[in-house]
Amino acid sequence: MAESLVDSSSSKRQVIPLLVLSVSMVSSASILILLSSSHPFVIVFWRTFYGAIFMGSIGIVNGDFKRITRSVIKANWHWLVAIGVTLSLHFCTWFQSLTMTTVAASVVLVDSSPIFTAVLSTLFLGESLRRRSWIGILIALIGAVFLAWGDFGGSGLIALSGDLLALAGAVFLALYFIGGRRFAKELPITVYTTAIYFIAAITTAPICIAFNLNLVVFEPREVAIFIALAIFPTVLGHSVNNYLLTKVPAYVVSSAVLGEPIGAALLAAIIFFQIPSLTTVIGFIVILSGIALVLADIAVRERRNHSTLDDTNGS
Repeated sequence: MAESLVDSSSSKRQVIPLLVLSVSMVSSASILILLSSSHPFVIVFWRTFYGAIFMGSIGIVNGDFKRITRSVIKANWHWLVAIGVTLSLHFCTWFQSLTMTTVAASVVLVDSSPIFTAVLSTLFLGESLRRRSWIGILIALIGAVFLAWGDFGGSGLIALSGDLLALAGAVFLALYFIGGRRFAKELPITVYTTAIYFIAAITTAPICIAFNLNLVVFEPREVAIFIALAIFPTVLGHSVNNYLLTKVPAYVVSSAVLGEPIGAALLAAIIFFQIPSLTTVIGFIVILSGIALVLADIAVRERRNHSTLDDTNGS
């Protein structure tokens, strides 16, 4: 019998509600970002800074910081810095893209990260993909090109630039997920996310300074939006995803984010009256179909690997 893909310390009854929670919370991010009048980079700084404060507070109350050892920090600190910088770059590129193209286009492109996860795993981890996965990647890329071409023809160079920034955000998100899958298990999740969010914040600060942006923002409405971003899509979204990465394979978490473009597009249509064009909808469907094919193929392969391992152990 094949081994369960869910970690023995968890259960499907826990994992599924957490996946639903994380997707619903992350879907609110693009809307909150567009409701803010601050520059995207400033929003990144405050979202990650407040996120670090909230996760750090939870960690202190739980006594998680007392459980870590100096040797663990010494062995992993450089990886934590790299992952934190990657998160900052993901947020900066994606937040900026939201101001240049539609929510539907930006979110579906940034959530194409499973495609880049598959490609990067092949290049750097030696995890070869099967033909079906490569077909899925090709389908998703065709959808991305179709969507970007439609934006360039309809909205011009600005929208196309926003699409490209969203794709860059997808690459950084893929690296972030790979890093989380590898290193989140080494530390209590509150400690891990506190470190990652704080590093992302201090990475974003000099970027803001370089662009001559004012980081001192205490307008009540803006602070409320920053705190909402820290609580909902960050603490209840990204942090839950990081926790799930310690319990289930990365493709399970990646597949869950496929629900974000749908939720974000619906919210954008209701709040901002952003009705996706036919070109965007077609590209949207093609990209999601390609990603779903890749994730389904990876899931089948992993189950077969577990089954083979069980047969070997049983013989």
